[in-house]
Amino acid sequence: MRHLGLLHDIKGSSAVEFAMVVPIFLALVFSTLEGGWMMTRSILLSRALDETVRLIRVGDPSAPKDHATMKKALCARTLIVRDCEHTILIEMKEIKLAADVPTTAAKCVDRAATVQPTTNFSTGSRGSIMYVRACIVSDPIVPLMGLVLKFEKDGKGGYHQTAVSTFMNEPGA
Repeated sequence: MRHLGLLHDIKGSSAVEFAMVVPIFLALVFSTLEGGWMMTRSILLSRALDETVRLIRVGDPSAPKDHATMKKALCARTLIVRDCEHTILIEMKEIKLAADVPTTAAKCVDRAATVQPTTNFSTGSRGSIMYVRACIVSDPIVPLMGLVLKFEKDGKGGYHQTAVSTFMNEPGA
């Protein structure tokens, strides 16, 4: 009979409510932060790609001529990507026909693999239409929560972010 009194006792009821509500609230807060951070990275990657491509498009003498210098130029403009030169893969190819536009997903670095995928890289000729895409691999802030669970990941849990640009090299003499 003494235990029946416990059913009417309200001490600790707020702890139960707290334990039920706080994890949901924290998941919402961390997912919002993760989404904002992902968007910031994505926008900065797109901006860096556009700025780097502009040099190639107008035929600037300081424009990147190969994959390695393109990586360096792009990473110099992408401010918040950690270890950029080892986590980015750039593909650039000339488009002559509509069928030349890639329909597959962008190739990304797999940090768990020893051999990385190869990509096409050509700066094209004057007046040619070029297609370029860059893929970075980023580690999530909170790996087991929210938005990140839905993204394709590499072998070490990093998710892929891609920026794409199409441009026409300026016709020149």
